[in-house]
Amino acid sequence: MKNALLAIVSACALFFAGCNSIGDKESIVAKVNGEPIYKEDYAFMMRVGNIVPNTEPMRKASGSLFSRKALYTVALEKHPEFKEQLVLHNQFIENYLLTFVYQRLYSMDRLMYSDDELAFFYNKHREMFDDSLTYMNVRDKVAEAKFLEANQDSLKAFAYQHRDLSKSSGEVEITDAIKESFVSNHRQRIVRETGPALLKKYNIQETEIQMPPVEEYYEKHKDWYKTSFGYVVYHVESADSASLAKRFKNKKMDLQAFMKIASKYSANKETKKAKGYVGKVVYGHPFPYGIGFVPKMFVEFGNDADSLTSILRSESTGRFHVFYRASDVAEEQKPLDRVRKTIEKELATTANYELDSSYVLVTKNGEPAIREKDVLATYEDNPMLVRSRKSHQQIVSTLALQLAFASEARELGLENTWEYRALRRQSDVDYAIKLYKQEFLQHVSVPEDSLKALFDRMGNPAHPNATYEESRRDLNDWFEVPDNLMKRTYYFAEEDYLPETFEQAKKNVFGTVVSHYRYDRWDKEVVLAWSKAKVELFADNITLLPQELSIDVAMNSADSLYTKAKSVEKAYLAWTGIRDRYVDIDSVARKATFEIAHILSDKENFDKAQREYRAFYKTWPESPDAEKAMFSRGFILTENMHKDSLALGVFEEFKKLYPKSELNESVDWLVQNIKSNGKLADELMKKIESEE
Repeated sequence: MKNALLAIVSACALFFAGCNSIGDKESIVAKVNGEPIYKEDYAFMMRVGNIVPNTEPMRKASGSLFSRKALYTVALEKHPEFKEQLVLHNQFIENYLLTFVYQRLYSMDRLMYSDDELAFFYNKHREMFDDSLTYMNVRDKVAEAKFLEANQDSLKAFAYQHRDLSKSSGEVEITDAIKESFVSNHRQRIVRETGPALLKKYNIQETEIQMPPVEEYYEKHKDWYKTSFGYVVYHVESADSASLAKRFKNKKMDLQAFMKIASKYSANKETKKAKGYVGKVVYGHPFPYGIGFVPKMFVEFGNDADSLTSILRSESTGRFHVFYRASDVAEEQKPLDRVRKTIEKELATTANYELDSSYVLVTKNGEPAIREKDVLATYEDNPMLVRSRKSHQQIVSTLALQLAFASEARELGLENTWEYRALRRQSDVDYAIKLYKQEFLQHVSVPEDSLKALFDRMGNPAHPNATYEESRRDLNDWFEVPDNLMKRTYYFAEEDYLPETFEQAKKNVFGTVVSHYRYDRWDKEVVLAWSKAKVELFADNITLLPQELSIDVAMNSADSLYTKAKSVEKAYLAWTGIRDRYVDIDSVARKATFEIAHILSDKENFDKAQREYRAFYKTWPESPDAEKAMFSRGFILTENMHKDSLALGVFEEFKKLYPKSELNESVDWLVQNIKSNGKLADELMKKIESEE
């Protein structure tokens, strides 16, 4: 979401104006669509993000807090079923959240002191800390100061141990660097020792996973233990692809005709004697007789019923070949005895675990605590995580550690702290938005029969090898991507697509734009959620930027940035954001493109400017501004980029399309100047200088 559209909150005195760290953080400072925002949400944001009040990062973070809360309420309103999923997700990640609170906020941040203890120390020693910062900004420093005060003897011993031996003996100096190193060592010790200690304290142990017998594994995965498929082939070899092309103008020929060509023209002396006979070749292995690796042969024979390949190049030798398939070599099942040692090694080292979801992986005091279903849930929650034996082991160890830290956190009552409550709320917002985004981006609205008809006619326009089920979203977007986006993309980069016309290049263009289109649609959804949000403020020092209540408001704001504020860069970002979000509204996309072209010219990004002008007048040739765009492009090409031949072509096209244009006089002058090699412009400048 564009930063200019975020809620901007001024959050200064809002955070614990007094000394007490707990205070009334549970008080509500605002509501977004009826959903409360608490002081503790701000406190958590400041502490975890290490954000200082009255700064740009604070304003951005505050804005994100409001806008994401708005999106969260929209997600639950449109998808009430998310509430049940949130409950299940909270149960799944509870140990993780408690671990975060314990490790990040209790151990590392507070050095295992309570907030009340630190608040008391802070109140007593205010002179030690920067007055311009709130308690939450210095809480880790407060904890360090309290730790140093409580461990003076250990600090002195540490300083003595790390004294500068080159200096004369005497009282050991305790410098700031010594103090920092002492605290840092303590933190490292916490990280190093706490996990193993808690695993032992709560008797948490990983169980040994029993792998299946070799026989059982073999029977379940017989298809993995087969010989490679292959073919019995003949070939003709040459160092010159052109000579092969002459011999095989027609792919249709029988084996006898192929053998005649091989015995007469093949450059491979060994196979030429046998009329081109190579013999059995299998996938993944080099071909004999010095031919080497030609994997494309298997692709062609696998996808084509023809017996003859195109001209293929050996990856090993660089020489060219045409192959003839005489017969197929079928895969054969390898007997168990032949692969037993291989399977035994796989089971001991790399084979993935194939466990029932109820399989117990971790116990606590001898009782089941973590099962295979928890690992599967972790994979589901992290779809980018590759499923492997190694990742499985890492997940189990991580879940066991989280269980240990969460157990300790509960014993300390950390689940009742304001930090845990704030983290839970943030987690709910993040997960609901994640679900909503997945649903939004995966949604298919085009009728099934239309999708199938398109697939039967042209396959997947973006991913040619995808199945129908894999293609449904791409097929849906083929119908929904606006024509102006497709054309504008083509004409902006026309040189990259030529000699293909727009219609011929349409599939390639679609593949270029579809991902951007999806995420621009999502960005629009985010912006609309905030623009329609009902915001109630209960603190005087919270201010918000205007919400994007309409497209007209957004366009007027962007125009004002350019024409009044003269903020070219901000205007460029505003107009590109508007065009991306509202590309489905043709008039908005047209207006935005015209403005973007002007701004790029002002920015002296002349190549992109002339491309945008071209995209404009070719996408919207009926627009009243089309002739201005064409003239502007021609002017930039000659005056700024010195591409006179291209400019002449543009001006010639201009004269044909707009014979009555008021700009024709200027066009004629520019054409004459180009043809005079700039003499007209030189004479004009001399005349102006003499008159001055």
